[in-house]
Amino acid sequence: MTSPHDNLFHRVMQHPALVAGWLRTLLPTRIAAAVDWSTFAPAAERIPGLRLHSQRADLVFAVDLHGEAARVITVVEHKSAPDPSLPAQMLRYCVHVLHVCRRRGAPEAAVVLPIVLHHGGRPWSAPTLLVQGPDLARALLPWQPRQRLLVDDLEPRREQDLLTAPLPPAVRLLFLCLRHGRGGSESEVLAALDRWSQVLRDVEADDGPPLPYDLLDAFGWYLLDTTDVGEDALQRAFNRHLQHPENNPMTTGQRIRAESRSLGRVEGQARLLLKLLQRRFGPLNQIQQDRIRNATAEELERWTDRVLDAATFDDVVA
Repeated sequence: MTSPHDNLFHRVMQHPALVAGWLRTLLPTRIAAAVDWSTFAPAAERIPGLRLHSQRADLVFAVDLHGEAARVITVVEHKSAPDPSLPAQMLRYCVHVLHVCRRRGAPEAAVVLPIVLHHGGRPWSAPTLLVQGPDLARALLPWQPRQRLLVDDLEPRREQDLLTAPLPPAVRLLFLCLRHGRGGSESEVLAALDRWSQVLRDVEADDGPPLPYDLLDAFGWYLLDTTDVGEDALQRAFNRHLQHPENNPMTTGQRIRAESRSLGRVEGQARLLLKLLQRRFGPLNQIQQDRIRNATAEELERWTDRVLDAATFDDVVA
């Protein structure tokens, strides 16, 4: 089962424009200047075979270089604690990704860049190389598999530094939530949202993609899952800082859950789920509507839990 941290990270970082905005600040200046950021896109809809994550798609992107027949394939991973096994896991997966991408037409000059975002209460202390230290005779080190992880460690980052970092607003808010949001008391969370009010408004004002209120919804549910803040207090805080809080799906989700509990009938659950699905994905065709109306109570409950995180109608009812 994925953690709330993984869920939020993937909800934000599945969008190429946000990942590119982050990597432009993370890569060495010389490399960032050589990248043709207009070509940054998902490497493929699906990388078959090995997976870093068992329950959601891995974050693999490709980008070309200016003036060169070369491509950089980035594999992005998230860790909420240092993981000594990660270098071996990433090396195995990156070799697999490179092989698949070359089979699909990537140039022979394609290279893989493994990137890790870390937060977790203490600085990253695990190895970034598969082989390091004096455990292996020095004479054999040149022949060992070697891949250095590029780790962006949030632990040393102060709140003020993240508030003013040259990042897309949604990425700033992601980093603030992961580093300074989780585990807080209700008073601490509400005070933090007061300090982050401009970032919230910046996310709201960004016309995407992704849709800003989908992201704000994800941030709200993350704080509910990982802190002691209550739903009503959190919603009031969002209402206070957003220009148009009525557009936040989290508000609709709370109302639908409350109405569904009070109705206590399958028909009511189906009607309310249809309302939220149409708000998320637009008008539904007749087949989709019939699928919801003919569902069991257990299916409706499961699908209602999925609807705020799913990217498509098919993901909801999968």
